[in-house]
Amino acid sequence: KQVRRVIVGVSEANLLASLPKLQRNVNFLSLRNLASNELFFRERKVMLSKLYLYIVHSIFLLLYKKEYKRYISSKNILEIQENKLKEILENNKGTLYGKKYNFDKIKTIQDFQKEVPLTKYEDYLPYIEKIKTGEEHILTHEKVKMFELTSGSTSASKLIPYTDTLKKEFQSGIKVWLYSLYKKYPSLKFGKSYWSITPKIDFQPKEKSVIPIGFEEDSEYFGRFEKYLIDSIFVNPKDIKNEKDMDRFYLKTLSTLVAEKNIRLFSFWSPSLLLLLIEYLEKNSEKILKTLNKKRREEVRKYIETKEYYKIWKNLRLVSCWGDSNSTEYLKKIKKIFPNTIIQEKGLLATEGFISFPDTEENLSKLSIYSHFFEFLSLDDNKIYNASEIEINKRYELIITTSGGLYRYCIGDIIEVISIKNKFPYIKFIERRGAVSDLFGEKLEESFLKNIMQTYKQKVDFYMFAPSKNHYILFIKTDKKISIEDLESKLRKNFHYDYCRKLGQLKEIKLFILTGNPEKEYIEACQNKNQKLGNIKMTALSKESGWENIFTGYFQESEDE
Repeated sequence: KQVRRVIVGVSEANLLASLPKLQRNVNFLSLRNLASNELFFRERKVMLSKLYLYIVHSIFLLLYKKEYKRYISSKNILEIQENKLKEILENNKGTLYGKKYNFDKIKTIQDFQKEVPLTKYEDYLPYIEKIKTGEEHILTHEKVKMFELTSGSTSASKLIPYTDTLKKEFQSGIKVWLYSLYKKYPSLKFGKSYWSITPKIDFQPKEKSVIPIGFEEDSEYFGRFEKYLIDSIFVNPKDIKNEKDMDRFYLKTLSTLVAEKNIRLFSFWSPSLLLLLIEYLEKNSEKILKTLNKKRREEVRKYIETKEYYKIWKNLRLVSCWGDSNSTEYLKKIKKIFPNTIIQEKGLLATEGFISFPDTEENLSKLSIYSHFFEFLSLDDNKIYNASEIEINKRYELIITTSGGLYRYCIGDIIEVISIKNKFPYIKFIERRGAVSDLFGEKLEESFLKNIMQTYKQKVDFYMFAPSKNHYILFIKTDKKISIEDLESKLRKNFHYDYCRKLGQLKEIKLFILTGNPEKEYIEACQNKNQKLGNIKMTALSKESGWENIFTGYFQESEDE
């Protein structure tokens, strides 16, 4: 009876006010059946479904409230970080790595920095080989559950060990982000969410290992009970993660998304993936429309024809995706497609660790201090600082210590401290350290190349520099011709590049004019190198050659030809 009184003739806003009393008296598990019963409350079925979604979301977030309160009440960052380090060292002092570097004797951060060296991935190769054969207590006391593949732009794959505690460290940041997100935008609770799924494609790991090697799905970062609730509030095609054909992957995904009117949240990693989905929808609309019922088909057809894609999901409240570095231009395109939707930039998340999460109130990315132990290598003085010592407007390279067996690991990400509020640092990803191409000592940096491209005022849809034997190629999709001579003169402002040109080590740069879909071609090429779809980032500089065999287009003739 209470359900009938609340559902009939009530708005979504009034429903929010009525929910506290209702939630105490309604068995939410029974609502799922009610929502699917067309004979019961036919005229208010939609509202009943929203009520069910609201209650499930509320239960979901109740599990995260404690973590959220812990973060907002925290004041002493140094103490939090010291305790995190002690916890990691205590748990792993009996491992092969822990014994080598005297974890049991380390009492302070200074002791840790004295005893344990800075590391890179190559330092872990002997230990990884032991773990692959089944040996235990090598890097972590915990059993390694799986190896996660890195998703960088280099061709070589790296294997990162994952433990249960490492997953909990990821969850520590994810829980705070989600709780604050739904607290800020409660209307999200009345709808469903889509979190992008990584298809398996034809992935066959070359390494022999008794430990599973593969990609961790986003849902694996949730707890067991949360994963049960996710099925109710997420929109995902059945068995989509096992789809290996990309055309079918896009078709199944879009057919499911377009059929669901009440999507409130889109979560993608790369914004370029959302743009590819919209493009696929436009080019394959008839195939997708055939999967819809008649009423929905005519409605969606109209929006596709007028290119008003935002009207397909009129309730879409928020899009979560990358917005830093090379994602900036793609973010602008998404804002044009969804003008009335909030775009929230994601925090910094690497395969190796959870670095930061979006602070919904501040609209900035907050360092996830309960996740791992962090150190910061200053680009100004080359000194190492802890989280309580870093300064606003300074840039640092991240160094992380995690429960996954990485100790003082130089992750290669350069961040800038944007703000410090209540002693908490807010950071922004700037670029990858080592994003430098150096065939003959020319030392071309990605940031330098980006600055060159910003001098061109014309519309540029896509660009990427890449080396090729004794010269560079600029792959570009633009509406106007670019002068090779002008581009070359800009490049030669770099002393090292100019010196190599004078010596004859480097020949003049070449332009490859793109005529196809470079974003899609780039993503598919990265997938073929066993990179995870959700983590593929567009880059202004690739260190690899051979892109002229992947991209569709032609070489522009030089002025001398």
